[in-house]
Amino acid sequence: MKNHLGSANTTFLRFKANIFLVLVAVCFTLNACTENPKDENETLGTSTPNGFFGNMESSDAFTPVKRDYIVELPHDHKSHPDFQLEWWYLTFVLSTEDGQELGLQYTLFRFNTELDAPQSTKANANANANAKKSAEGSAESNAKSNYKSSAESSTSHISEDNLHTNANSHIARNWTNGQQWMGHASLHTAEQHYFEERFASGGVGNAYVNQQPFTTVFDDWVWKAAQAKVQTGAESKAMFPSVLKVAFGQSSTHHPVKINGKIPATSADSLSELNDTLGVSAVKVSLNLDTYGPFIKQGDNGYSKKTQDERLRSYYYSQPFINAEGTLNIEGNSVKVTGKGWFDHEWTSHLANSEAMGWDWFSLHLDDGSKLMAFRMHAMNKNMKNSKSKHSEIFTTASYIAENGTKETIDQANVSITPTAYETINEGESARSVPTAWRIQIPEKDIDLSIRPFKESQWNNSLFPYYEGRVDIKGSHSGSGFMELTGY
Repeated sequence: MKNHLGSANTTFLRFKANIFLVLVAVCFTLNACTENPKDENETLGTSTPNGFFGNMESSDAFTPVKRDYIVELPHDHKSHPDFQLEWWYLTFVLSTEDGQELGLQYTLFRFNTELDAPQSTKANANANANAKKSAEGSAESNAKSNYKSSAESSTSHISEDNLHTNANSHIARNWTNGQQWMGHASLHTAEQHYFEERFASGGVGNAYVNQQPFTTVFDDWVWKAAQAKVQTGAESKAMFPSVLKVAFGQSSTHHPVKINGKIPATSADSLSELNDTLGVSAVKVSLNLDTYGPFIKQGDNGYSKKTQDERLRSYYYSQPFINAEGTLNIEGNSVKVTGKGWFDHEWTSHLANSEAMGWDWFSLHLDDGSKLMAFRMHAMNKNMKNSKSKHSEIFTTASYIAENGTKETIDQANVSITPTAYETINEGESARSVPTAWRIQIPEKDIDLSIRPFKESQWNNSLFPYYEGRVDIKGSHSGSGFMELTGY
């Protein structure tokens, strides 16, 4: 019994310490734990974004986004650790057999939190490349075949995790590799919201992205492609078909923890029971994912500008043609679901700073089989830095994707994204006014859409709070999709 309690105590304390250290590291680096002061004249219904990732400034130490880089798939499904910020983002509009509507989100974020991390990462990557060359030069050696097999299956994993060949010294010195990971999983039913946020340090082995087979791992959250090895050019098979399995969230009904039918008499008993029940989740997701259309390189062949002058920019591609089917177990009730999914992968070194104030983003499945990605980016301009005005520079763009997968980029002059109603969100420390009803117009495509959330309060009260939820579409087209609003 003593050994069991000692193990439970140790596990629990390590768990608390690890989460605390990661939170401190992320908050300290991104300066995002203190909200920007509120404008005294700000009133509900007129607020604009005031920052999402905090006041971090871009640094020349991170690899910049350049227009001449061409996003290549499936190569760029991998992690890009030399860039400051990256995310792999899945959303689903799902329905049960009896017609209940659900909104599911799974997102994996990666932050580079060390200014000198890119140089050290590049050094490790170069060392690995040189080692690979040396191994390939000895064609007859057994070492070559062993190393090559490892390199082909986890080249990107080597550079991001430093867990493999030539990286052991880095682990010995620093334990982690300067990367921080954050995972979000969210499910909205008509009545309930289940959400979980996780943190991990890169290089430890419990959070990473592998290229072949494409795999994202965050503890027991796994998204994995069926194909173990895919040739360049077969981009549709490198990520799909795949399986997503995540378990998250707390029960909506809270009861005192009981042991053998009794509330624990001592804190030690309570700790022991807590340790035994940490893995119990309210929601268990198992989805089979496949595609019926091409990947879409957003912007100019994957180069996505977020301001007119391109000072804010990213690499960005999507897979909006996802079919999803499987099961959700919600508080012990297993239901079969089907629906549509949308995947985004974006990486940048320009959005985690004070100029990037937030965005209003939409991914929409329209009833005629077409898709629409549209966003407004709110940015601080030069005039705002010495002004108390909260009116930001707004850059607007969209991608219209026909049913056959043909994409057209819609420039700012030809798309209008306008808020039509606001919702007061009371989660967190203060009330937030968030525009949750919108009108999107693209006259040249005969698109005039009314966007409304399928339920109220679709808010993720996380380290970086933001709105993320399913929406219904009416107007020139009907349909459904997702809306993400940050910085509010």
